[in-house]
Amino acid sequence: MPTLVCFGDSHTAKEESIEGYERLTPRLRNNLTDWTIVNSGISGETTRAALARLQDDVLRHSPDLVTVLFGSNDASEHRRINLPEYERNLEIMIDRITAEKTIIISPPPIIESHQKKRSNKDIEKYAEAAKKITSKRGCHYIDLWTYFSKNKLYEKMLVQDGLHFNERAYLFLSELILDEVRSIYAKAV
Repeated sequence: MPTLVCFGDSHTAKEESIEGYERLTPRLRNNLTDWTIVNSGISGETTRAALARLQDDVLRHSPDLVTVLFGSNDASEHRRINLPEYERNLEIMIDRITAEKTIIISPPPIIESHQKKRSNKDIEKYAEAAKKITSKRGCHYIDLWTYFSKNKLYEKMLVQDGLHFNERAYLFLSELILDEVRSIYAKAV
């Protein structure tokens, strides 16, 4: 049975929302029934902290694929990881996981009027850095920044705090990941 590890911050963490809807990993489990899906998300985390737990929370599962979704906290004023370190941290993750097994997901935009310590101008730089690193390393990529930015779609995808995903966003993200996994495995056959 192949294994998919979802590695990330609060966009990945937890199985269910406070409102009771399924978040990312249960949706993936419902669709990838012949896969083991592991949730390795921790709320509030940056790439620096994630790198420290990569072995225990990701690699020990011997994953066939790993989604990597960080940047919203790295770009924040209160947890800031500068861009060169963010890029280095992503490169180290990709190298340790291997490019062919890594799916980098760019951080999404926020509703700025609801967020005091983050800005779309800053987050966009981290999204661009993620895209640059995936191109450089040759791994898989989901451009969540661009998908959410189209027609300000993110305004319909985020809960009241302007940062975290609502049910619609988790449905959308899970479909993007499912499409990517199917595409990767169709090419491998």
